[in-house]
Amino acid sequence: YYTSIPGSCNFETQDQEWTTVCGLTQDTTDDFDWNIRNSAVTEQTNPHADHTPGKGQSFLYVNSSTQKEGDRARITTTKFFPASLGVCRVRFWFWMFASRQTGVLKVYTVEEHGTDILMWSSSRNEENKW
Repeated sequence: YYTSIPGSCNFETQDQEWTTVCGLTQDTTDDFDWNIRNSAVTEQTNPHADHTPGKGQSFLYVNSSTQKEGDRARITTTKFFPASLGVCRVRFWFWMFASRQTGVLKVYTVEEHGTDILMWSSSRNEENKW
């Protein structure tokens, strides 16, 4: 259900096409980029399966263990969404486990005048699952 509604993305795309297909863009001012990773070629400490129902195998991935503290990898939506009252939802699954340096995953909204507002963050998922 969730992979077929408007705005959803399962990252089953070729190379960097996910930015276009998913309506996202890499921040050109950050320190490193997000990439597509296939569950069939992940390292031993990474997830061995995608969360997408069915035959999905790919997910958006960033390896924070190779970065220094304070480095950022940031993606943004390519279009603006109108303000709403309890209607707009962001749903995603994440995997942050068994790494010596997992970093912090943050979700922001950007207010009309450009101010970033932190909506959610996590610094560690204590379970080896999505």
